[in-house]
Amino acid sequence: MAMEKLRRIDDTKIEIPIDFKPGMRVNGVIYIDEVLEKELEPQSIDQVANIAMLPGIVKSSMAMPDIHTGYGFAIGGVAAFDLQQGIISPGGVGYDIN
Repeated sequence: MAMEKLRRIDDTKIEIPIDFKPGMRVNGVIYIDEVLEKELEPQSIDQVANIAMLPGIVKSSMAMPDIHTGYGFAIGGVAAFDLQQGIISPGGVGYDIN
């Protein structure tokens, strides 16, 4: 994974650019400071990029400061999808806490 492609936007955000992985439709944004950035799991970054490939995604694939590796979406991942061209992903909102 091309970790050197990640770019710090400001004190609270890192950008995963659209060219991080082939097939990304939008960029990724992880809301995380420099202290928590040291704990970032490479697989969770990859999952944010994977969500950016889904049909109909709007604006960007995002993750909150509690980001960690999930089953499909990273835990802490957030995405919005176009009503007409997007998808519905029940796994995106979680199903492990019943």
